[in-house]
Amino acid sequence: MTEAKSERRVAVVTGASSGIGRAVATAFARSGIHVVAAGRDAGRLAAVQSGAAGMPGSVLPFPGDMTRPAYTEELLVAAEREFAPADIFVASAGRGLAGTVLNSDPSQWQEVIEANYLAILHQLRASAAEFVKQAQADGGRRVRDIVVIGSTVGRQVSAANPVYGSTKFAVHSLVEALRQEVCAHNIRVTLIEPGFVRSGFQEAAGYDTEWFESVAEQNGPLLVPEDVASVVEFVVGRPTHVHLDDIRLRPTRQKA
Repeated sequence: MTEAKSERRVAVVTGASSGIGRAVATAFARSGIHVVAAGRDAGRLAAVQSGAAGMPGSVLPFPGDMTRPAYTEELLVAAEREFAPADIFVASAGRGLAGTVLNSDPSQWQEVIEANYLAILHQLRASAAEFVKQAQADGGRRVRDIVVIGSTVGRQVSAANPVYGSTKFAVHSLVEALRQEVCAHNIRVTLIEPGFVRSGFQEAAGYDTEWFESVAEQNGPLLVPEDVASVVEFVVGRPTHVHLDDIRLRPTRQKA
């Protein structure tokens, strides 16, 4: 590993095959950050890599299942093997679920909780443990960032989207607890809470298309993944002593 290579920032980005995660991975590569791109779809991750060709930062596709606890450690090992020890971890993977408490599909509740809460808990634990170890080795001279993509429905209760929303409420509390635990090591744990984003997330989760288009008409123009990625890029680019720890961004016309 050359000195220049070791000084460049290295990020692990989950959910990088689509939506916000893909936009973050691309934005990082464009700004010179090397990226290990995680997600289930190997073909889409390969497309992220090819799309970043010629950019200052490189993208390494590393497909897998974020609900498998050991996967996060494997991503961190891959980052160190390919580039250098990661000093940014962005948790963007997750899934939605259409319906209310009464009419959502209960056979999917466990999967939503595993993907949106338990998997994030494993990611936070593994990435924070690695970053603390790094900080203890170098005296915390370098800043390290953990960024979690939450949601405005994890801040404001929605009767129309309570199962997904409840997992975001839980994750938001984890993010703040971890921030308090590791901030003395110059590790910034940041929550990003987007409002309505047109990203394909709603279609993949089975939300009603007509409902979402009515939301877009009432609240649009909606955010796009690149809007969120630009905020993530800004957050990790702050000086070591500056931490923007909780950011909500909405379409300007979105009320709730």
